[in-house]
Amino acid sequence: MCFRARAGRLAAALSIGLAGLAGATPNTFRDPLDTPAAASRIAAQAMYSDVARVAEGRFVAVGRRGMIVRSSDGGASWQQAPSPVSTDLLSLSFADEKQGWAVGHGGDEEAKRSLQEAERFKADGPGRPLLAVRFSDALRGMAVGAYNLAIRTEDGGRTWRSIASQLDNPRGMHLYGIAEIDGRLWIAGEQGVLLKQETRQDGRNGRFAQVKTPYPGSFFGIAGKAGEVVVYGLRGNALRSSDGGASWTALQTGTQSNLTAGTVLPDGRLVLAAMNGELLLSADDSGAAFTRLPQAQRSAQFALAAGRSALVMAGARGVATLPVPARNETTR
Repeated sequence: MCFRARAGRLAAALSIGLAGLAGATPNTFRDPLDTPAAASRIAAQAMYSDVARVAEGRFVAVGRRGMIVRSSDGGASWQQAPSPVSTDLLSLSFADEKQGWAVGHGGDEEAKRSLQEAERFKADGPGRPLLAVRFSDALRGMAVGAYNLAIRTEDGGRTWRSIASQLDNPRGMHLYGIAEIDGRLWIAGEQGVLLKQETRQDGRNGRFAQVKTPYPGSFFGIAGKAGEVVVYGLRGNALRSSDGGASWTALQTGTQSNLTAGTVLPDGRLVLAAMNGELLLSADDSGAAFTRLPQAQRSAQFALAAGRSALVMAGARGVATLPVPARNETTR
């Protein structure tokens, strides 16, 4: 694997070369964080915070203490990949099939010094973790985190700059999730914060404007497809918009548990994961009603990724897959 630390501690951002995942010799890299992740025979059972579909049948997950695992058989088996850090990795985004980024917590003294040397990050301070990352392509990426932390790169991570001033988040709320839908970035956060990237047509190119919703509680993530945005969060609350956020419909999820992850299946149906271990599958493309997916045992899932015929999950008890019923099958 090829890792390149980005922006010292602030990024805890790692460039993951899939050639390395396939078995190439690791390249050297600069400014490693202190301790590589420990090798484990039961790596797939560690706690994982995010999982990404890289290509058909290929997935990568990141999690606690720098753990990284990958699967090339649709999630049926997992192999640990080398990781140069042992800090928690919280979010993952692949720009293409060859390069991905992970962000999370840091904390070592060397990285703090690197942060102090990076003038563009001084206002953000050294104690704020990055919580979510999204790359639109190999060059353009953005990461967000605690207390309105927001950084952007337009050169593949060689340089980063703070764009916190471009976010309509005057109270400095935590930012938990980021997604790209219909060519625009959306950011979800605590206490009802929902931001949408403005375009030239809106007259505020590059800025992120507050989107009003009928729910004032925290949003933990965003899922969606062309023409549809779904935000989800505390106490089973999920909202759907089909007009770019101008109006919202509350989804009847059937749970009071916090919603921690969501994804759209290839056939358009929505899957949401709840902290109590429930997996909720929409009956149709609209998400108007949900049924519970049957599971041998429940555990909290923090991320979902959709394969062709299975759901890949990352959570408190590791990574796993679950077959997804066809539309005409009955779930309970």
